[in-house]
Amino acid sequence: MTTLILLIIISIIVLLVYLVGKGGQLFLEENIQIDRFRSDKLRNDCMYNYLLVYFVILLTFNKNNNVMLMITSLIIFAFIGVLYVKANMIYSNIVLLLFGYVPYISTETGNIYIVNFDIDKLVKKSHEGTSSQSPTIKATIIGNGVVLVRKQDNIFS
Repeated sequence: MTTLILLIIISIIVLLVYLVGKGGQLFLEENIQIDRFRSDKLRNDCMYNYLLVYFVILLTFNKNNNVMLMITSLIIFAFIGVLYVKANMIYSNIVLLLFGYVPYISTETGNIYIVNFDIDKLVKKSHEGTSSQSPTIKATIIGNGVVLVRKQDNIFS
């Protein structure tokens, strides 16, 4: 049980480092077209599956668990974590939704934007670009095509 609590604490610390850290300059594509992930049923199912797997494993823990069951559960946790990171599915982490971050996808580039503000502000910012200069925002790239954009790092009109 101590190991589980330690892993939860480490996971929350890593998530908070991403959420609190300062973003770097990122060029937006001109006139970006962004849609909500929530309207895409496949993406919703991914989020529920993510939560369900962890919930089922947590239900197996009790005071009398033997060491092999704990080790097996920890291996499953680690495997799922690595799988989601390698498959670029970080956006489906339910904890991000609890912190107020919502994933959106660019229908043109396939980039995923995880934001904690109204996405229309980002779309409006993309329209400020010209053919010779793209608009810039402050963001953190957390995966291949996965971008975390925080309201506090950017000034939107």
